[in-house]
Amino acid sequence: MADKILGIVELETKPVVHPGFMAGPGTFPFPVRRRQVPGAFTCNVIDGDKSVEAGYVAAARELERYGVSAIVSNCGFTGLYQAAVAEAVSIPVAMSSLLLVPFVARTLKRGSKIGLLTYDAPKLTESHYACAGWSSKDISVAVGGIEGSELWYEFAKPAPEIDVKVLIRDVRAAARKLLDANPDIGAFVFECTAFPIAADAVRKDTGLRVADVTTLANMLFSMSADRSVS
Repeated sequence: MADKILGIVELETKPVVHPGFMAGPGTFPFPVRRRQVPGAFTCNVIDGDKSVEAGYVAAARELERYGVSAIVSNCGFTGLYQAAVAEAVSIPVAMSSLLLVPFVARTLKRGSKIGLLTYDAPKLTESHYACAGWSSKDISVAVGGIEGSELWYEFAKPAPEIDVKVLIRDVRAAARKLLDANPDIGAFVFECTAFPIAADAVRKDTGLRVADVTTLANMLFSMSADRSVS
């Protein structure tokens, strides 16, 4: 029997193939099949562009026909398309690590916040939370981003050239700033799918747990059925 395969729907940007990134070798301990969505770029997706939703649906359907067992996205802001994509296919779909927030919240003691670390904090709204099935009225979150940083500017480009040291530096700085302003944070959830490469550094810096898209993908994949096509 062929191995199960994880499907990834991607922005139409040049993928970062460094180990640890979603398109990098060895990031996942199972086969991966990727499909880019025409017209989906960082800038318009974080602005909530609904015109690309159909493209995400089409990419998901193509991956399902190929035989993948589950689908995730390489941009957490595509959580806005969660319902449409999940409705279009018959396999598990998780478009954003924001789906992990209710689970992580239940692992914390009362009075603790979740630190949401995102690519662009002002762009992350209650609509994104609602599409992930929760509200900030029910779950206490503090939101911080990397906007204005070297990494933020680089990822806005169609063909980003990422320096891993810069990425880790900027994510660590954002996490520390958010924690300093909110000392009651008990865990971090990374919205941005580029941040997992900095997760261990943030855990070491803060002593807190971190959940991200790799957490989500591994969880989703482990519960999926084997339907791959040889």
